Amino acid sequence: MEPTDVVYCISRCYIEDYQSVIDPGLYAYVHGSIRARNLAALSQCSSYFDGAKHSIMDWRVLRQVEAFFKKNALFAQKDSCASAAKESFLEAERKCAITNLRLDYCYSQRDKLQPDLRLQLARMERYIRNVLGDFQSFLSVLPRYVKVTAGATASSSRRNSIPQLKLKMKLHATHGAESYLRALYRFFGFEPPEIVYTSSNRVELVPKNWKTDRTIACEPEGVLPLQLAFDTYAKRRLRRFGIDLSDQSRNQCLALTASVTQEWATVDFKSASDTICLAVLAWLLPPDWFAFLCAVRSSHYRGVFGEGRYHKFSSMGNGTTFTLETLIFAAACYAIGSKGFSVYGDDVIVESKLFPEYQKLTSFLGFTINEDKTYTQGSFRESCGVDAFDGVDVTPIYIRGLDGRKAIKSHLINTVAGLALPEGKLASFLCGLVREWKLPYVPYQESTISGVWIDPDNARRLGILTRSRRKSIVFRSIDEDGIVQEKRRRVGKNYIEEYKSYSPKSYARPFRFFRGYYLWFLHKLGQVNFAVPWAEARYRASDRIPKKEHDLPEASETSKATIFEHVYVRKWVAWNFPSDGLPLHLYWWSGEVTRG
Repeated sequence: MEPTDVVYCISRCYIEDYQSVIDPGLYAYVHGSIRARNLAALSQCSSYFDGAKHSIMDWRVLRQVEAFFKKNALFAQKDSCASAAKESFLEAERKCAITNLRLDYCYSQRDKLQPDLRLQLARMERYIRNVLGDFQSFLSVLPRYVKVTAGATASSSRRNSIPQLKLKMKLHATHGAESYLRALYRFFGFEPPEIVYTSSNRVELVPKNWKTDRTIACEPEGVLPLQLAFDTYAKRRLRRFGIDLSDQSRNQCLALTASVTQEWATVDFKSASDTICLAVLAWLLPPDWFAFLCAVRSSHYRGVFGEGRYHKFSSMGNGTTFTLETLIFAAACYAIGSKGFSVYGDDVIVESKLFPEYQKLTSFLGFTINEDKTYTQGSFRESCGVDAFDGVDVTPIYIRGLDGRKAIKSHLINTVAGLALPEGKLASFLCGLVREWKLPYVPYQESTISGVWIDPDNARRLGILTRSRRKSIVFRSIDEDGIVQEKRRRVGKNYIEEYKSYSPKSYARPFRFFRGYYLWFLHKLGQVNFAVPWAEARYRASDRIPKKEHDLPEASETSKATIFEHVYVRKWVAWNFPSDGLPLHLYWWSGEVTRG
């Protein structure tokens, strides 16, 4: 069965199981769209919901059918998705160019702005200044927050982007980042590397939904650690003002509350990260902070859309983008007088009565409200991945793709099984898929890719969950004559239960001559006295700077680092009973699977 046929069959079985509890007109429309394979209608079927005559169950079923198709990459056409992404990217650039010209003029003519708007912009400036604090304080602790990730860069793919391979003989960086990089290398006791100057990042496409792809930029490896240092520092500062970007639960709980009281509006923006124009930050940020962020940003792009100069300040992929958009939208909430707002990236929750004023202010700054995902009235709210209807969590399960790997097929079965009804058509269809795909069973645990979940009792009965086997280990010794003797002994105890599970495959990737730069981030960090400003300490460390490559003890060694691939292999792993308990559907699902 083709992957797209599987999705259509799942949606048909699901809607037929719930036929008796939803509106007959909605059932006829959705069922007919599935039979006709009308993808456009199915991906927006929740728009046919009418709060005056439909129930919460109608809404839940419509949203779930929509989720089967809306973000599913199986239905994406590569050429049309790339074309739509290009059009969206260029449209955002044109919009930023216009906004830059308009804000530059308004900044020079601030006296002509409306008094309310002028006051709100001043309040935004004050809020951002208070959040970021003194720039010199950030510089004094900059080495503490510098980090290297394993993401792709402008000059290398993700496969070649483990930290040890990034920190090689040459670093690609902007002219503005050079002084910071050289000071950091000297501070940690190493000779600065050769810097290849670049002002461009690399734009790539990643899947978004069946209609379009999303653009993301890979930054040069020399500037990304500095961007992430600002990101970490600014997030710590934001927590002092009640915004925790490591936790989405506040937005999610507030969305559930707002769906009952309707006191709050959940706001979403169109292409928020692509419409943070340069003039907005030039206006709102303190000069020293703006100068630093300009020094470590890529001013140009190259890649799938050719080459060009950015009119936006930073793109998705820049380490500062997410924190900056949070900071701007939070400042706008503060400026209009909101008292209990919550912001996580471009997911904003603000008082419903203040929404018109909030829309007016953000529109002046060049942002566009996404009306399809913004809810100011009614019983539905959506924020940070949670859909709430009248106080009930109605978040659907999305199908984002399906391929031939059994681990991915197991993920599909485990997630969709929670929607099925006992003795229903969907449950029967999923059981048939398990038999057709010959998927292995595993006891319930956290990983959805490990295999098809069944309850632990059935797993033990089928021999899937067993006591750990005693393993043999070879002990070697040298006798008096210098001959190596080998003895095999059994070690281990039989009280740990094990099962065979799909797990990500990993292997060791060798690398050579990384010149100690990895120690710059890991080992030397523990020897630094942060009470001494790093700008001064770099001179005191000059006697430790290696002058030549061979002065470094690790320069001639070959080391290895683990890389995880999107390949899954079956192996024995230990099983622990999950702390959150077993899902209710697992008890009847296990019986259906094991009987099959």
